[in-house]
Amino acid sequence: MAGCDKKGSDIEPGELPVYNSDKKFEVGMWVGISDKIVEYDDSGKKTGERPLTDAEFLAHYQEIADAGFTIAFPGYDVMLDGGAYNLKALEAAHKVGIRQMLGDDQLRQLLFNAKTRVEAGVVTRKECVDEVKDVLKKYTESEYASALCGFMIKDEPGADMFDMLSFAEGIFHEAAPELMFYVNMFPVIADPYQLSGVAGSTVRYRDYLQRWFNKMQDSYVSYDHYPLYGSGIDGTSFEKSFLYNMDIMQQLIADEGKDRELWTFLQSISFGAKNRELRSKADASMQALSAVAYGVDCIQWFCYTCPPPNDGATQFGNDALLNRNYEKTAAYDYVQAANREVQALMPYLGNFDWKGVMLSKVYDDVENFGFLEDSPNVITSDKTLTSFKSKEDAFAGVFEDKDGKRGYLAVNFTDPGKNISNTVTMTLSGFGGAIVVKNGETSTVRLKSGTLTLDLKAGEGALVIPY
Repeated sequence: MAGCDKKGSDIEPGELPVYNSDKKFEVGMWVGISDKIVEYDDSGKKTGERPLTDAEFLAHYQEIADAGFTIAFPGYDVMLDGGAYNLKALEAAHKVGIRQMLGDDQLRQLLFNAKTRVEAGVVTRKECVDEVKDVLKKYTESEYASALCGFMIKDEPGADMFDMLSFAEGIFHEAAPELMFYVNMFPVIADPYQLSGVAGSTVRYRDYLQRWFNKMQDSYVSYDHYPLYGSGIDGTSFEKSFLYNMDIMQQLIADEGKDRELWTFLQSISFGAKNRELRSKADASMQALSAVAYGVDCIQWFCYTCPPPNDGATQFGNDALLNRNYEKTAAYDYVQAANREVQALMPYLGNFDWKGVMLSKVYDDVENFGFLEDSPNVITSDKTLTSFKSKEDAFAGVFEDKDGKRGYLAVNFTDPGKNISNTVTMTLSGFGGAIVVKNGETSTVRLKSGTLTLDLKAGEGALVIPY
């Protein structure tokens, strides 16, 4: 424990709190390992493939676990219908101690058609549930069934699909209440046509989400929003609604009162005209720590391996965690480090619930804070953290344990591509010491006049628990 000059304003630390949660933070992905390496030309057309041996396949699954992932997704070519791959993936996930999301097109078609068939009297609801159970039987009766997380159902549906998906979700959960009916939602930057599925629509994002919350009963909500852009002289830029999207989700979760989990995708590949590759660990950790500080329950990396160079809609780089030959890239190390940093918070943070955020707006150089000024999630006055200031933009997630004690996850919220260091000053009223978890390392610090100063490099954050 660091020393402190004995001045009248200093107080002795209280009893050091003991936190030892064994909770793990969920980490998923998009585009996992296939059972083959697929070759493509520059246009995205498949030109060949090489099957993986069983040993290679299992070794790649061990790489997934070693990188800190807790949930694997299917490979690109088996994403919606894995066939024999599904049982192989389930076995591999079980062996390396993670869970597996699967795709099964027979299941998806049954679910997509369930509402129409039941309402037309072609089958009863019970018969439809039994059909789904029959399709799932090969998974749920497998010796590796404990590794099954759920099934990929739909990515970024328009609101015109919500009635069908709501009915399908009900059928699915009658057949398999313990499994995840996985659907991922659009981000706030989606246009009205994408959100509604109807030409000429003027639907707003919040209305789109509200309808989803009203219709769907699952215990989570998932969406994607990718913040790292490449533009300008220095080649860096940051999406201005990255935090705002989290904030909207948290508002709707709070309004609903059911405490749904919040899942979000983070960026780990270059794609399209502006989203860039990861260039440093800061690119990964800044995204991950921001999500955790905003109360997110699961981060998912887009992507683990690379889609084709062109999927018919988007051009993708060859710079995800694994390239198209399933070789590790620099992004693997960056994301692995960020995942480990998040997990190092959990023995402490696993004991806390998210309450909101505190902002230190200096320049708002990534233009995120301006969207949050009227948010009910922004805490302007806190009972413990009486002052939160920084040299550059920063924010802190505010957490509370079962005894009402506070914890704070402070994040250097500057564009990580610009490599800006930050100094954060926290006044913790009535406390003489703090537990600090930073870069995966835990220390105890003696406060001077109730003040803690943190030096945070680009992409860094620190969990602070006063005592």
